[in-house]
Amino acid sequence: MAQTAPEFFSKNMKWFALILLILLGLKSAQSCNRKTLLNMEKGVYIEQIDSLQTLHNRYYSESQDSIKKLNFELRLANEKVIAAQERVDAIERTVERIRANTTTNVVVKGAEEVKDTTEIKKENK
Repeated sequence: MAQTAPEFFSKNMKWFALILLILLGLKSAQSCNRKTLLNMEKGVYIEQIDSLQTLHNRYYSESQDSIKKLNFELRLANEKVIAAQERVDAIERTVERIRANTTTNVVVKGAEEVKDTTEIKKENK
C-alpha cells in the first residue's frame, strides 16, 4: 500500500531537517569563504591604490617644481629681451642725434673723368 504525503513527511521529518541543516551549514561556509576572499582582494586593491596615489603625488610635485623653474627662466629671458630692446632703442636714439648734428659731404674724386664706355651696337636690318 502506498503512503500518503502527510505520512511520508511525518515519517521522514528528521531526515528533511538534517538535510536542511547541512545545506544551511554549507551555504554559511560558502558565504564566509566569499567574504574572506573579498576582504583579501580589497586589501590588495587598497594597496595598489595607495601606491598609485603616492606615485601620482610624487610626479605631480616634480612637475610643479619643473613648471616653477621654467616659469622663472621664462621671466628671466623676458627681462633680458626687454633690457636688450632698451639698449637697442638707446643706440638708435644716439645714432639719430649724431645724424642730426653731423653734415656729411661725399666727394668722389675722379668722378668727372669717368667716361661712358658702353656702346650700343645697332645692327642694320
